[in-house]
Amino acid sequence: MSTYYLHDGRNEIGPFTIDTLKKQRLSRNTPIRLEGKNNWAPAEKIGELKEQVAPRKIKRPKDILPVLMEKAVDFNYRRPKAASAVLLCAALLAGISIYSVGKSAGKNLPETAVASVSIPVAASTPLIAATEKKEPAVEAPKEDKQKLARMKWNKFITGTNSNYGIGFLGGIKDLKVIVNNRSDYSIDQAVAKVTYIKADGDVWKTKLITIYGIPAHDSKEQSIADVNRGKKVTVSLQKVVSKKMQFSYTAGKKIANSEDPYVMQ
Repeated sequence: MSTYYLHDGRNEIGPFTIDTLKKQRLSRNTPIRLEGKNNWAPAEKIGELKEQVAPRKIKRPKDILPVLMEKAVDFNYRRPKAASAVLLCAALLAGISIYSVGKSAGKNLPETAVASVSIPVAASTPLIAATEKKEPAVEAPKEDKQKLARMKWNKFITGTNSNYGIGFLGGIKDLKVIVNNRSDYSIDQAVAKVTYIKADGDVWKTKLITIYGIPAHDSKEQSIADVNRGKKVTVSLQKVVSKKMQFSYTAGKKIANSEDPYVMQ
């Protein structure tokens, strides 16, 4: 059985049988010589290696395009119009891409290789599928938004207290009342009740604090004078009025309209 040597650019390697040689990393120009011979030849000249190292032949775009167009046109008359139109466009784009690749590889294609292809399309076949018209989003009526805000007002509007100091023998200092408005509507007036609680848990006294003009998605605070009694405070909202929201809440007030209990009358 014949054996061969190859040259990797630095060293002579071998000997190899032809089957073993095919498993090596060969290029078209890898030098190969038959054992016992001194003449080197490129791998593409060795009959048994020619098929392995020869570059794959790519069909010229001018040969492929008519086939693509023929299949696309044939499909056009056997499929629904919208689908066939899309496939025709896809086939045309594919042909143009192949043509461009051929040009860049130096294939010397004629300039009219693509432009001269004729695609018979039924007159009634649309080239682009009709786009479904989207209706613009419809916002909820202003009254509905206001009603929703009124029904869930205590999730958006809250009253609380800041951190405060407690004296050694009792007393509250550095206290602030804070009203948070997370609704989309400004608040005209908010009345908060501050309750002072003694060490034994009994209420020492209460005080009403009014805060005006709280913007939407904002908060406002008011400082409270120090007192010499109490170990703890709580804050609760007693009244909230918002003309923008058409909202009026008063703690303990009888509700006349159960469907929209806080609507301003």
